[in-house]
Amino acid sequence: MQKKSIIKNAIYKILLNFFNLIVPVLIGAYVYRTLGSDAIGRVKGAETIFNYFFIFAGFGIYQYGMREVSRIKNDKQNVNQLFTSLFTFSLLTNLLTLLVYVIVSYLGYSGKAAFPILMVYGINFFLNIFYVEWVNEAYEDYGFITLKTMIVKIIYVILLLTFVKTSENYLIFVALLATSTGLNNIFSFFYVKRRVKFDFKDVRFKPHLKPLFLVVIFSNGNILYTQLDRFMLYQFVNEKSVSYYTMAQQIATMINGLMISLIQVTIPRLSFLLGSENDEQYLTLLKKISKVYSALLFPAAIGLYVVANAAVVLYGKQQFAPAGPVLAIYALYMITIGFESIQSNQVIYIKKKEHILVWMIFICGIANLILKAVWLYFGALTASSAILTTLFANLLLIAFEYFYIRKYLKIPFQLLSWANLRYLVYSLTFIPIAIGMRHIIHGMLVQTVSIMIICGIVYLLLLFVTKDEIVTLFSAKLKARFLKRSNM
Repeated sequence: MQKKSIIKNAIYKILLNFFNLIVPVLIGAYVYRTLGSDAIGRVKGAETIFNYFFIFAGFGIYQYGMREVSRIKNDKQNVNQLFTSLFTFSLLTNLLTLLVYVIVSYLGYSGKAAFPILMVYGINFFLNIFYVEWVNEAYEDYGFITLKTMIVKIIYVILLLTFVKTSENYLIFVALLATSTGLNNIFSFFYVKRRVKFDFKDVRFKPHLKPLFLVVIFSNGNILYTQLDRFMLYQFVNEKSVSYYTMAQQIATMINGLMISLIQVTIPRLSFLLGSENDEQYLTLLKKISKVYSALLFPAAIGLYVVANAAVVLYGKQQFAPAGPVLAIYALYMITIGFESIQSNQVIYIKKKEHILVWMIFICGIANLILKAVWLYFGALTASSAILTTLFANLLLIAFEYFYIRKYLKIPFQLLSWANLRYLVYSLTFIPIAIGMRHIIHGMLVQTVSIMIICGIVYLLLLFVTKDEIVTLFSAKLKARFLKRSNM
């Protein structure tokens, strides 16, 4: 099988996530402004309840399937048998979870505003049966994934602009989300079936149950983190606080998605290297990923921090101004998400130590729950305090993971090396730049765009002046490609 370029895959993935960024930025602003803070809070609150059930419908098959297929992708028969076992298991988990979901929704929310929203969200359990994107990820087929997702997003945008016109159309909005998910899954299913066939001769569930259960917990750690934030705000505070929180979360997630691309596309390759017992290449690639990721993450997070207050108003109008402080804290939380993802996905999970990871996530998640209970007891639970405690819990989790990687896995991986932290130092120059420009430039839109442009230019200049390795690497790649085309 031809070895695919990680850089090419990363470009595809970044293009995909850039498209996934632009569409939500343009359409998300339309949705927030059209539906308003009350309807958004109602929808996102119901979505939080749905997500708790949806975790068990998916049952970790995406992460587990991608890792296991990556290890055996050159063995067609074993891939067919593994695919059939996981697909059949997914069919059962989705239908069983749907049954429990309907019963709980009826008993707990019948007659409430959340009930019809929950029922529409329930469509996703049927559509999730066909979610087999993990096969395409394992084969590093990011060209297809990118093209398919772009087509589905365009269809979604057209339908959204056609049918969602007022705050009363929130159920149509939820139905369109399910429709876009369904199209995405079905396209992938038929594409995967061209390469992988069903083989029911040796369908087995038992060997996969324990690792799948562990993956469910570690890959859905947000149950005790950001999901917990939204649930507690919805149940104990009010719908508006949920809307402020989810706006900050959506903006930060859109930007962070571009950086996470680099981590996602390298998981299959790192799994393959470990499967081939090539530890030296594994460590070299891991360090390079960490460095490139730091160069992207720090300026994005600090840049978002300095424009947070203006960003929420530009995105959702003045009614969402209280989301500004939430977004500022979420921008800092972005940094912890990235480094935790590297340690958990690219080191501990690939080393098949997810049972240890589960305990770490659980302990830090319980600490997060206790801190939120304290905020609630003193009447201080808000969208800002909720994400602040989650930030602390994630820092604690990173510390536990790093200690385990160094002490027990014996991997000489330095997360907080100067090679990585220098990008944070460069990015901190954004703060005085932003403060100064606010005194010079007036008008929120012009001011925000100017701050982003100047900060970006300063950051790039610092990279060039210091002759940073990242700039050298990409310059060499571009030069080689240019020379290759010139000689054709």
